[in-house]
Amino acid sequence: MLDYQELIGRYSEKNTANEADYAKAWLQVASRKEDLVELAVIGGLLADRMAWVFVAGYQSALRHTFASIPLDGIGAFAVSEDRKGDPPLPGVRSRHHEGQLHVSGYKTWVACSQSLAYLIIKADGGEAARYYCLPRQTAGLTLQDKHGNFLSEMSQGVAQLDGVAVPEALDHGAVGWFGIRETLYIYMAFCAWAGKRGASTADCQGLLNRLAALVAQPPVDASRLEELKAVDASVQGLRAALALEDEKRWQADQRLIAMYSPSIQKRQI
Repeated sequence: MLDYQELIGRYSEKNTANEADYAKAWLQVASRKEDLVELAVIGGLLADRMAWVFVAGYQSALRHTFASIPLDGIGAFAVSEDRKGDPPLPGVRSRHHEGQLHVSGYKTWVACSQSLAYLIIKADGGEAARYYCLPRQTAGLTLQDKHGNFLSEMSQGVAQLDGVAVPEALDHGAVGWFGIRETLYIYMAFCAWAGKRGASTADCQGLLNRLAALVAQPPVDASRLEELKAVDASVQGLRAALALEDEKRWQADQRLIAMYSPSIQKRQI
């Protein structure tokens, strides 16, 4: 069982005002941690802001979903494509050329675009959808860094792929559960972070144990779905009770936790 109190004693938040600093601190731990729950919790303890809480949970979700990806760098899972442009940027599609499969197109939201070491992309759609892991320096891959108002310290870029030769496709059997696992791991990082900001550490320990049980086995029946909704309600209560000195940043970035709740509460088997 996860010992949150022991981890609090061992890991302190870092003064990580920029993405590169947090990535370095996280990687020093990630290189020797196989337990993804513990890694998410430690990532939350290292975080000094909500942007890094997201990164901590997101990285554990990536490793849980794609077991064969590199473990020595920050990754991103690029799925989003442009649907609002006039005309929209073309999505990523594959074609065979001289016996090799190539992909071209754009992905419009790439987390940690400044510091990522590899990019996981989805190409094509429906039954033809395939997933590929591309090193940052892949020929034909260009990343344009951007920042938004939400989680503003984290780069949120655009990827352009121009005739990129892709490796063997990843096993994507767990992709359907990425969204819920991402939420659960982010909740874990948040609970760890909140326990150092006035929340009851006993309450955080209890929530972390329940979240760990849910992430190990997705909510595939009514009782587990009921537990997911109950845990979500408790996490939202934890969020609502926090009063932080940096009120302006907190009011903007607490949406990271609040935004998952409506879909969880509406979820059905």
